[in-house]
Amino acid sequence: MLKAFLKDKKNQAEILRFIIVGVICTLVDLGVSSLIQYIIYPIAEAVKIGPITITPNIFLAALFGFIFGVITNYILSVIVVFKNVANKKTSRSAKGFIIFVLLSAGGFLINYVIKEVGNLIIPMEDNYIWFLFIFGVATFVVLIYNYVTRKLILFRPKKQETIEREAKDTTSTLE
Repeated sequence: MLKAFLKDKKNQAEILRFIIVGVICTLVDLGVSSLIQYIIYPIAEAVKIGPITITPNIFLAALFGFIFGVITNYILSVIVVFKNVANKKTSRSAKGFIIFVLLSAGGFLINYVIKEVGNLIIPMEDNYIWFLFIFGVATFVVLIYNYVTRKLILFRPKKQETIEREAKDTTSTLE
């Protein structure tokens, strides 16, 4: 099933568009995250809240990077990435945006946990190369999560018979 999905030219084009949009959004996220973590709020003191340890500058950098990235990603996903959608009305509505944000919040949590674990292994405070490496690992994991969840939940493709009927309607209109 996965092989057939990946062999389909339309799916390949969609995945390529998703990756290009992902690179753009990653650059937005990276820019905002770097700005906050290394320029605006470079103090990396851990705070213990019950059993959880949070590094505020990492959390804020990840949060604001996420906010700017998700808004950019939603706009580009609707316009550029997912063209063969069964219900465009829902995916482009306020409800669709909320679903998109909720799915993205799952990605944010995955991203944040990976970054905190990376910071526990080697503190990122004075190690931008390590920050970039962990950022890359988190981005790759979340890229897969985002594509799968968005494709299955929000941007479901049209059924084949609907595509064939629309193609037939277009052909008969042209005659």
